[in-house]
Amino acid sequence: MRPALTLTVVVLALAASAARAQDFVGARALALGEAYRANATGNDAIYMNPAGLVLLPRFATELHYKIDLEAEQHQLDLSLVDSKTSELAAGIGYTFDGQQFTKRSSLQHTATLALAYPFFGRVLNVGAGLKYVNVSDAVLGNYLNALSADVGVLAALPFGVSLAGVGYNLIPIKSARVPLAAGFGASIDLGPLSALLFGGAPAPNGGMSAAGLPMSRGLELVGPLSGLTLELDWHLSFLTLYGIQSRVSTGLEYLLFEVVPLRAAWLYDEAGDDHILSAGAGFIVPYFGLDVAYQQSVTHPEHRVFAASIKVFLPL
Repeated sequence: MRPALTLTVVVLALAASAARAQDFVGARALALGEAYRANATGNDAIYMNPAGLVLLPRFATELHYKIDLEAEQHQLDLSLVDSKTSELAAGIGYTFDGQQFTKRSSLQHTATLALAYPFFGRVLNVGAGLKYVNVSDAVLGNYLNALSADVGVLAALPFGVSLAGVGYNLIPIKSARVPLAAGFGASIDLGPLSALLFGGAPAPNGGMSAAGLPMSRGLELVGPLSGLTLELDWHLSFLTLYGIQSRVSTGLEYLLFEVVPLRAAWLYDEAGDDHILSAGAGFIVPYFGLDVAYQQSVTHPEHRVFAASIKVFLPL
């Protein structure tokens, strides 16, 4: 009875851990508690919202690393995006997900090709990602090769407002690691709004917002909260072991001296009745960027995650 009971406990623990798995979350998105879908301007838009690939014209390559210190789970991601050559933006990425390297208990390889196209002068953006997933679980004996797809929409509205919706793994895969899911996001640049509410003065502006987006040229109202962006997200996982489970998050992003982005967020994960705090910072100049992030569970203090990314923007 004891070996059977032990095996049952191990299987349930692994299944619960797998149920929390989802597509890759980069350093910036982690620092924002995943409240990123409406402002996905980095290469990790390939995974969070492919429609965001067109927001920032660039030719960029990024390297991301993330470690879950509790689960000893490592993620490594390499991606390349071209949104300058034509209006059709393209991105390709590879993610390695390995839990406990020395024990080889779980390995996942994911390759994703994402395309996005803007409509009405980038007011409405649509994107899709086709992914190949390979999963090998040495303990459960679960070996999987499958194709799936994501579809995203992002609307960039006046006064710095953005709205987004994304469907994940819309071609069903029989694995708790790759659940059918949906995400919804909203963000607002608080600069123009604070100018309307509290008063502001017109000033020339040609820099970036905290989200990394180029701000309009010419005169723009500058208020007391200029440089600060508020972001909200809601993520739903379907067909999990426990039914529909959601993650709700809100994040703040501030661009200091137009070079150093500062980020903080709160996330609630229904799966573990978990409250999670995140913080992060970065450094960005015309051809190079760096992001770091740290995530700490309040409910389960042993759950800690660290992430870092290096970004290179090529002048092509």
